[in-house]
Amino acid sequence: MATTDTERRFCDRCMSRTLHDVLQDPEAIYTYKRRRTYRCQECGRKSVKRGLRPSAESVY
Repeated sequence: MATTDTERRFCDRCMSRTLHDVLQDPEAIYTYKRRRTYRCQECGRKSVKRGLRPSAESVY
């Protein structure tokens, strides 16, 4: 399931925080610990990482 969501994540190849496309989003209940597939927009490397933690204001 391809989406157009982007997040600033650390890339292991670029060694810096770059924009990443979210390629695979969990279809079940949203939790930040579910692993997603990301692709770096700079070098194109695909990686599987946990989601970012939600901010405290959005939880309440």
